[in-house]
Amino acid sequence: MADYRIEENEDWGSWHAVLDTVYAGNPQYVYPLRSDIEGILSEKNAAYDGQNLRRWIVRDGTRPVGRIAAFIDTERNKQLTLPVGGIGFFESIDDAVVADLLFTEAENYLRERGMQAVDGPINFGERDKFWGLLVRGWYRPIYQETYNPPYYLPFFENRGYQPHEQCLTMRGVVSEFPGERLGKLAARVRERYGLYTEQIRSNNLRKGAEDFAEAYNAAFNHWPYFMPLTGDDIYPTFRQMKPIMDPHLTCIAYNREGRPIGLAGLIPDINCFLGGVNGKLNWRGLPKFLYRLKFQRQPRNCKGIAFGIAREYQRQGVYPLMVDAMFQSGDRHTSRTYRYVDMATIRGHNKLMVDTCRQMNTDIHRVHLAYRKALTPDANWEPFEKLDVSEVPMGKYGVA
Repeated sequence: MADYRIEENEDWGSWHAVLDTVYAGNPQYVYPLRSDIEGILSEKNAAYDGQNLRRWIVRDGTRPVGRIAAFIDTERNKQLTLPVGGIGFFESIDDAVVADLLFTEAENYLRERGMQAVDGPINFGERDKFWGLLVRGWYRPIYQETYNPPYYLPFFENRGYQPHEQCLTMRGVVSEFPGERLGKLAARVRERYGLYTEQIRSNNLRKGAEDFAEAYNAAFNHWPYFMPLTGDDIYPTFRQMKPIMDPHLTCIAYNREGRPIGLAGLIPDINCFLGGVNGKLNWRGLPKFLYRLKFQRQPRNCKGIAFGIAREYQRQGVYPLMVDAMFQSGDRHTSRTYRYVDMATIRGHNKLMVDTCRQMNTDIHRVHLAYRKALTPDANWEPFEKLDVSEVPMGKYGVA
């Protein structure tokens, strides 16, 4: 008979060990990098103020069988009329008792701190990673993408969580991008509007970070949950990504006056090279990863991490201009190097972005849902619009 008990978690070893229990023998699963998760759920995260984050695990005897984090993004909540907390990094064996123990503890923590609703599963901080519950498309996850067993869905919905926001991963075959059509469009855009593009160079990351932040702010300042970025915010991430950065996968668009008005950033999907590392890039795992990154011959994929265009330029062909620049770069280095491109964390309610991606011969490959639940009787909100995704294949959980 199970002997479940929940406890506050301060030990990273037991936190990560839950994954060994839940995903044992699953050939699709790729462990997230432990350094990524620990950086989000600790003082390393700029959203953490010392009081707005808590973690718990459930043990069966001594074995960790479930985990959850609860958090309050204080700065983002300043923009909202409804105080909303978050839960994330939820994992559990297939037992509703374990799930309920975790949900109850996390919800009580948020309710006691004045939150009227809770979003989950989401990331603590930026919305470009670990966002939503996988509900369609059980394949190997890409880097920093949530993957979970199908039985998590009733865990959430039976607790009263309601679908709030769709998060799409759109996939395309790089070699099938409409290169000729893009080239013609890009030439017209350059001639008509005087727009031009530059890559983010590893030997000038500071300028790349400043221009990236300016383009990002111009592109997203009208969206809900927007928080402005500075070059100082971006630069540490660029330095961290430098070992895997491919300049051919980056592009910033500028207007005639040299103002950044668009950004496109992709990275190699490093999950292609993380098998058997178990999330640990230590003295044993790092050499294995670096060797694969350099020499492994299997098809490589790339992941879109940031796309945006200043509002006043959104009808001037900036997106095809940037995609063409990356497609043509280095004698079509991108199409010769990468098989698939995955455009991640595209919101289903952002119809302009979805339609633009479809024009680039990509379509919905995986679907995540961020849920919301009321924590007080008077909590009200309007969920985001959602696309019909009934035609998106389900995939098959746990099949290589």
